Amino acid sequence: MKIRTVIVVVLFFIASIVIVSCAGAVGPAGLEGPEGQAGPAGSVGAEGPTGPAGVDGTVLTEDQLATIDGAAGLVGTIDLAVEQKNRGCPACHVLVDEETGGYTLPYEAHERAEVRGAEHPNVAPDGTSLAVTEEVNVVVCLQCHAAGTGDREGKGVVAPLSLRDIVHPAHMFSQWFKLHYSGNCFVCHNVNGEGEFELLTEAVDVNDKGVPNPDDLPIPGAHGD
Repeated sequence: MKIRTVIVVVLFFIASIVIVSCAGAVGPAGLEGPEGQAGPAGSVGAEGPTGPAGVDGTVLTEDQLATIDGAAGLVGTIDLAVEQKNRGCPACHVLVDEETGGYTLPYEAHERAEVRGAEHPNVAPDGTSLAVTEEVNVVVCLQCHAAGTGDREGKGVVAPLSLRDIVHPAHMFSQWFKLHYSGNCFVCHNVNGEGEFELLTEAVDVNDKGVPNPDDLPIPGAHGD
């Protein structure tokens, strides 16, 4: 029995070798089957940390945070190096465009009047031309725009608005004035010995810090009214 079993096993082994040796070359791979369905979604992750609180304790939104980041980035682009400190109205309000008149005081007056749908006079009460290309001293403007009194209280002596009610908001709300020209109160004013503001009607000779030239005092054109 044992010999017969051994013979059967040997014959089976030989047959296996013959079958394998007779098999042809491996054929090409078949097409891939379709992708299976996606598995179920995983569990929701833990909630992120709370953003910084506003000044009143409320949490800022993502849009608010993005706005703050944008503002911070803008500040980084501002060139704070101002080569020259300008003081006195004519230091800035000079004729730079002979076609439009920019940026004389008459140009500013006509342009602002037109925006309001009005028309600014072309001649001052003393006969001075107020054409847009004229480099007019601010004293001429005060003929109509000085602060009124009595029944003109809160207005100009002739004009609807006093100069102070025009130039203060116009300058302090101007980013060009504050950032490009390093603008502040002392661009237009000086303080006299009585602690009163004077209007600088002429360009002032100053150093790199805006301090007047000590060889040219009192400051020319300092107007006390």
